[in-house]
Amino acid sequence: MLDHNQLDEVNSVNFEAATLRITNKVDDNNDKNTRDDLSNEKNEIKKDNAHVVSIPYKNIDVHTFFSDRDEVVERAIKECRETLATDQNDEIIGTWLLTEISLWDTEKERVVLLTKNALYTIKYDFISLKLLEFDRVPMIEVDTIAYGELEYPKTSIAPKRNMFGVKIMWNKGKPLSLDKKWNPFAKRIPWITFTSHPLYWHKSTSEEQKRFDVDDFHDALMTHFNIQCEFTKEQIIIENYLGLGAILHNRNSLGFFKVRGKVSF
Repeated sequence: MLDHNQLDEVNSVNFEAATLRITNKVDDNNDKNTRDDLSNEKNEIKKDNAHVVSIPYKNIDVHTFFSDRDEVVERAIKECRETLATDQNDEIIGTWLLTEISLWDTEKERVVLLTKNALYTIKYDFISLKLLEFDRVPMIEVDTIAYGELEYPKTSIAPKRNMFGVKIMWNKGKPLSLDKKWNPFAKRIPWITFTSHPLYWHKSTSEEQKRFDVDDFHDALMTHFNIQCEFTKEQIIIENYLGLGAILHNRNSLGFFKVRGKVSF
């Protein structure tokens, strides 16, 4: 469970927005330098603010997560790959277990499968061990990928997250229509936001952490899609002002498959 009282005690970090544009007009050397610059900047941010990224999910009981059990995540990923990545010409780039943050600021445990042609976001039942549903985004439609600290508007009552995330967008810079923005049941939102899974902060080695690390996911995106997408470094604003339902949902980890007393869901 996320300890929001501890998060409130962490000083906020100034995170000045900047944009790095990558186009298909640059040569290979310049392209590599641009990608390396963004990677170096990201690493410096994490290094300078190590105390920030070490705080989230500090006091949770990781053993209540079904995804913490031996080989459960590997089994889920294997099933998702065999079920969804059936095109022999579609190379699998990587797989992760991350936290999706919805438009309404609710956290959801998701298997993420990235191929050279598509991004799959998968809801997997770690209790009954079966794939429940998934969304597929063709990577050719993605126009912008943002990396930065997750922030709320200044007038929001939500506690500070002190976490970094990745926002993948295919809205061509257009704002969301009002009928979707204020509809909690709206589908086909033209972006998706990820952050690291809670288990990331409880793994002992960097190899174990990679499976749950949003930065490792972002590195894979930069490596394989730096020509066709614009990569930016900026604060990722979550428009939650009075989202008491989201706060309750996240504090109780309702978007994760966990042991909850005598019941599990």
